[in-house]
Amino acid sequence: MDETEALWPLKGSLRATHVGRTDESAFLNTSVHLDHLDTRLYRELQNNGRASMEELAQAVGLSRVAVRARVLRLLESGMLRVVGIMHPSALGVRVYAHLSLRVNGPVRDVGRTLAALDTIPLVSIVAGRSALIAEAHTADMATMQELIRTIRATDHVAHVETAIYTERIKDLYSPPGITPPTTLDDVDRRILLELEHDGRTSYSDIARTVQYSASTVRARVHQLIDRGVVRICAVMSPGVTGLQHMTGFGVRFHATPEAVAAIEAMSSVSYLSLTLSRFDAIGTLLVRSEADVAVELDRIRSLPGVQHIECWTHLEVMKENNLLAAFPSTLTARIVRD
Repeated sequence: MDETEALWPLKGSLRATHVGRTDESAFLNTSVHLDHLDTRLYRELQNNGRASMEELAQAVGLSRVAVRARVLRLLESGMLRVVGIMHPSALGVRVYAHLSLRVNGPVRDVGRTLAALDTIPLVSIVAGRSALIAEAHTADMATMQELIRTIRATDHVAHVETAIYTERIKDLYSPPGITPPTTLDDVDRRILLELEHDGRTSYSDIARTVQYSASTVRARVHQLIDRGVVRICAVMSPGVTGLQHMTGFGVRFHATPEAVAAIEAMSSVSYLSLTLSRFDAIGTLLVRSEADVAVELDRIRSLPGVQHIECWTHLEVMKENNLLAAFPSTLTARIVRD
């Protein structure tokens, strides 16, 4: 069995999908039914996007042939993608912020303005104290301050509340924390571009593109993963998996490691960062129903040390892009230049 067959059952299928969005419009066909085995396969590929068919078969208790057929079906439908996601710190991003905007006019107009900024990877219309939330990534604090001034001067923006992230604790699609200063050579950059397009492309195919041996490519990919430069994982629309309710939350607590660890351990929490703001931490719940939202918020309220929790419901995600294309051209130039 050659490497391509073992790792990638439908070569090139990812390239036909829209990369960089997680809303359901990014997928080709959401009518395919997912059973519990499909969901388990998805979870395994979330943890290791390059797991072989044999490894997946052992994890879910099916034959390699059966697993290959299931993964093929999910890939052909466009519901599942496996992508290499660059850690923004590896591109020079060092400052992260959560922005809450109050708006005194058409909220979508403001949202579209923010979505056009390459330093803003996330824009969402929400119900709650604010009308819009956004996430900002910049190389330094001076650039972040200038970005916030620009947003405050935008038509119909009444107020911008800023929470600076001090530590990213949990993120489904990107390694948490901050990577150390990283030097990437031309071979690394070309490999990363291939993985961004198709996280499961074979080492042999990458080798032909970068004109190095497959063994060299394999070693470099493992080094990039170990250094936290890239995470290769499955991406699927939350609605496809039945997780249709996304709720943001801000929490204040006595800064005990136990409280942070308990929130991080909740399977319903897809994102968690410590912040400098009126909240000690900001996170995201991803659950099946409004009733589940209430249950999970009560779980957080009941944790020792938690003093207050506030939440907002995501109504429409206008932009969500965690991939290479999300980052400013001055940063991605380090990756795409020859």
